[in-house]
Amino acid sequence: MSAAQLVSLTLALLAGAVTLLGLVIVMGRALHRYRDRRNARLSAGVRPLLLELIGGDSGEEVSEPLIRLATLNRRVWRAVEPGAISLLAKVSGNARTALVRLLEQRGLARDALRDLSRFSAVRRASAAHVLGMLGHAEAALPLVRLLSDRNAEVRATAVRALGQIGTAGAASPIISMAGGRAPFQLVAQALIRLGPGARPALVEALSHDDPAARAVAVEVLGLTGAVETAGALVGVLAGDPSSDVQVRAARALGRLGTPVCLNALIHATGPAHRYAVRVEAATALGDLGSPRAVPALRDLLADPRYHVAHSAARSLSRLGRPAAAALTETIAERAGTPAASHAWEALALQDLQAGRPLRLPEAAPR
Repeated sequence: MSAAQLVSLTLALLAGAVTLLGLVIVMGRALHRYRDRRNARLSAGVRPLLLELIGGDSGEEVSEPLIRLATLNRRVWRAVEPGAISLLAKVSGNARTALVRLLEQRGLARDALRDLSRFSAVRRASAAHVLGMLGHAEAALPLVRLLSDRNAEVRATAVRALGQIGTAGAASPIISMAGGRAPFQLVAQALIRLGPGARPALVEALSHDDPAARAVAVEVLGLTGAVETAGALVGVLAGDPSSDVQVRAARALGRLGTPVCLNALIHATGPAHRYAVRVEAATALGDLGSPRAVPALRDLLADPRYHVAHSAARSLSRLGRPAAAALTETIAERAGTPAASHAWEALALQDLQAGRPLRLPEAAPR
């Protein structure tokens, strides 16, 4: 076979392959549209039953639509099921209870539990998602096992599902996922959903070897207002080897707002601490909202590190009249210095927040 014939044969084969691929795509789209139309037709007559089920307030009101939906033939139910599952994220209370009852009667939880061990990662992830949506408590242990899955999406879905189910005993395994095996924010969100029952595990995690586990524990304790853990968080702020963990501890203490937080945050603004920690501690003192922080913040206006002084000014702008008096004194005593500029900034922010005309730094030397 000559080179020209070989090229012609190759081009013919490529053209045939492209044509075949185009036919497959067209047929696939046509089949998809056909299935969508068929499912819409099959579910149209059943949709009012679903609305009746989630709209009822008593057992008697939901029993009839529940029975009718639970006994639908398989072909019709397969058309209705996706819509029923999607409703889980949109309803609550009695409506959600009735819907979960229907889905479990249709065997959705049973099938999903079986699919957790499927070879397909898509099937495993879908099963974990369904079990989380259902809040199926019996799935907690299998989902914990799924946290070691080889597929990242499956692991992330399992973390989310465990948070939705709300089993406090899953807190420690979820915390261990913060070190890169699942997205940090997803882990934090799941832990928040576990509620107060997760706090013992979170406190224990403050001494975890992995700084990511310590970081997520600190973050969640602050976000959930765990005031009883303030003392433990003070210890983290003072001595954790990770700058990121200390920064999060300062932020958490600002959110908790207990008296023990004030002195710890003031101390953390000192020059002996890391720069990032000092900046966050100065910011957290504004979150704390205590006038007792004003003297320390006023001193920080003269700090040689810009972001420390800037954060102190922003915090002073949030502390009302005591801060305004301290800022005015700073402008008078330190005219022409960076401290006075930061003080003017804070006063301007106070004016903006109060809806007053801005005070211009006329007295400040040019």
